[in-house]
Amino acid sequence: MKWLRLGGLLAMMPWVSGAQEPVSNLGLPAVAAFGVHAGFAQLERSSDGPEIGAFLDFGWLRGRSLRLQGEVAFQRATLTEYLALEDTTFHGDYFDLSLGLSAAWFVSPDGQVSPYALAGVAVHALSSTFGTSELDQRYNANRFGSHLGAGVRFRIGSSRQAVFAEARRVIADEVNRTVVRIGGLLLMGDLYRPRARSR
Repeated sequence: MKWLRLGGLLAMMPWVSGAQEPVSNLGLPAVAAFGVHAGFAQLERSSDGPEIGAFLDFGWLRGRSLRLQGEVAFQRATLTEYLALEDTTFHGDYFDLSLGLSAAWFVSPDGQVSPYALAGVAVHALSSTFGTSELDQRYNANRFGSHLGAGVRFRIGSSRQAVFAEARRVIADEVNRTVVRIGGLLLMGDLYRPRARSR
């Protein structure tokens, strides 16, 4: 009987060890990349403007290919709009500071070239100084939005550096836009795995 119990315990060991494998690795200790970008956006109402930003890779969910990213971006957009009520054409800038969270799926997180797709949500803090209530009410508010995008990341040799190019569609009330970004990033943690040197 004792041998049957021992055999049963040994048979269960692979199942128990598999159950203890982590299903995610998230948080500050899991940070695996820091990136910066510059870009240009075409917004609704024929406004456009440059954008700069940064992001952190906070680790992975359900496997290393699915990454969680925290993002910040700042955009200045130029607008020219005629207001019939005031019989005046207004020209000026408005600003969008956005904070977002994205889930990004990489085809090959360790590859030299890795296409990816992403989706996420963000809050947009808008500000403007047009000097007319209709425009300033529109562009002085906090808006919630979502975004979808795709891009490709190129790792530079076996170093920690990589570059990327990305296009995304941002859906947020009054500031819908299409953005094209290029940037660079520093790989850390599980994303930085230097190749073994050949002897």
